[in-house]
Amino acid sequence: MKKSAIWSWGLVLALVLAMALATVVEANLGMGYGRAWVYGTWWFRLLWLALAATGLWHIIRCRLWRRFVLAALHVALLMILAGAALTAITSHRGYLHLREGDTSDIYADDNSRVRHLPFEARLDSFRIQYYPGTQTPRDYISNVEMGGTKYRISMNRIARIEGYRFYQSSYDRDGHGTILRVNYDPWGTGVTYAGYLLLGISMVVYLIMGSSLLKRGKAARSAAVLLPLFLCSSSLQAADSSFVVPLEQAQQKAYEQVLWQGRPAPLGTLAKDFLQKLYGKRTYKDLTATQVLLSWQQHPEHWADEPVIAQKDSGYACLNDFMDYSVMPPRLKGVEHDPYLAEKVSLALMLVQERLVLPLPAEVRPRGKASIAAELFYNRLDWTLWGMIGCWLLVMGCLLRSYVLQNQHSRNRAILGMAINAGRLCLLLFMGVAFFLRWNAAGRIPLSNGYETLHFAVLCVLALGTVSSRLRQETAAFLPAAFLLLVAHLGEKDPGITPLMPVLHSPWLSAHVSVIMLSYAMLMLSVVDRRMLRAAVCLLAAGIFLGAVWANVSWGSYWSWDPKETWALITLLVYSAPLHAQSLPWFRSQRNYRIYSLVALACLAMTYWGVNYLLGGMHSYAS
Repeated sequence: MKKSAIWSWGLVLALVLAMALATVVEANLGMGYGRAWVYGTWWFRLLWLALAATGLWHIIRCRLWRRFVLAALHVALLMILAGAALTAITSHRGYLHLREGDTSDIYADDNSRVRHLPFEARLDSFRIQYYPGTQTPRDYISNVEMGGTKYRISMNRIARIEGYRFYQSSYDRDGHGTILRVNYDPWGTGVTYAGYLLLGISMVVYLIMGSSLLKRGKAARSAAVLLPLFLCSSSLQAADSSFVVPLEQAQQKAYEQVLWQGRPAPLGTLAKDFLQKLYGKRTYKDLTATQVLLSWQQHPEHWADEPVIAQKDSGYACLNDFMDYSVMPPRLKGVEHDPYLAEKVSLALMLVQERLVLPLPAEVRPRGKASIAAELFYNRLDWTLWGMIGCWLLVMGCLLRSYVLQNQHSRNRAILGMAINAGRLCLLLFMGVAFFLRWNAAGRIPLSNGYETLHFAVLCVLALGTVSSRLRQETAAFLPAAFLLLVAHLGEKDPGITPLMPVLHSPWLSAHVSVIMLSYAMLMLSVVDRRMLRAAVCLLAAGIFLGAVWANVSWGSYWSWDPKETWALITLLVYSAPLHAQSLPWFRSQRNYRIYSLVALACLAMTYWGVNYLLGGMHSYAS
């Protein structure tokens, strides 16, 4: 191993440990400590500078320019680091506060210093755009005149003038003032974006010319086509029928459209979300969710004594258990220290007080009958549970073929192999139908929360297992999907389809999340099929930088050391090491590579689940 390589990877290891430590510090001591103790320190910046210097020396010493694509990849990374350094040195950010009708050229930077704009800004109007018929914000819009030109600034829509960029940040409580984020970065962003562009071009060429995944057989050619496509249980008790709405009537009412979670939805969807939130299941005794909802509306006095509210450790309780009738008006009791229980009780009270089921406002256009029928069909089946069962059956089939029938007649193995292939294709179709049915219900690509991204990752794993000849009938092709669906099923406490936050109304969302999730799927499968590693690392890098561009467009900073993006960078660095087998001979051994990949899975698990449930941050799906 060359000394320059030893120094480079030693520095990478130091950076990985420092970044991991910083995320733990922030989780325990609070946001800001990571920057004060690690990210903003001189020694952390010196580590990055030393890594860039040793990387440049390695390029020169190894005459990497003779392999143009690899040289372009590494130069692009150096450009990104140079852009980050220029941003740190030459840029500044601050906040501009404007009231309607007021004019100002003064703003305060992040260090509380007063600065002056080279032009005046005036706020003509500010308004909050809500989802129709609700008080849920959809967008925040500031109409501003700057330098004689009118601009409309909102989430994911910025204004640029004379090197300054303005982003919607916050607003005054009375709704007559706005707070704009001001970003002045004359050099860093341009250099960084140039690095992103060079990196993207060189990664595409790198995959086409160098990846063994794209050189072997029909399955590999299918993968070459697939990658661009990805880029661009009831109770046995019987219910008292005296207060129950008949099933036929409930089925008819399920098609009635109401306003739910900021969108037109069938009453059946509201009922399913309501019952699953309260009871944790889709049915109560022998009643459907719609029967429960309608019966509760008609006989609230009966349902107040039904044990339908699930508690964490003490079974089920009824609504009256949480009501104190000794005072007027009655008040809640026993929910002060349990926000999840308080939310359930509040939801039940909203139904009793006729504030839960809202008719469609006149300005909201009803959905078509076919769309409503498709959503109700989606509600009838527990797609996660049946998908998980299918995955585990395929896992058992692969184990049977590999170990039980390994010495049997080849005809038996062939028959079982055909059954596994057929089952895999059926499961891929099944999960694909579930994905598109949820897309129809939400009216957007379903990639906005942990539940939805887990399902998309399962689709990626199944599709990649299909195109990989090495994984087609191997247990490793289905184990990741089985575990992902198991996690989704165990965590499916509240999978309701909710309106997006204003910042998520962006075409960058689907591009960023889909590329990231595809890379995670390929990294899991790369433990067995090493050919996937190169494409997986490139996709992870592309996903990180797509997210950086989105962040810069939305709130003026392409990197903020959020725990999720920090761990994504750590995972990228960790999985990049095996790609350097020429300078790291230890990775030439397939056995060593397998051991390292299994250990590296811990980084991947931390990036997706650990950050969500342990560290928090802007990207956390835990809530």
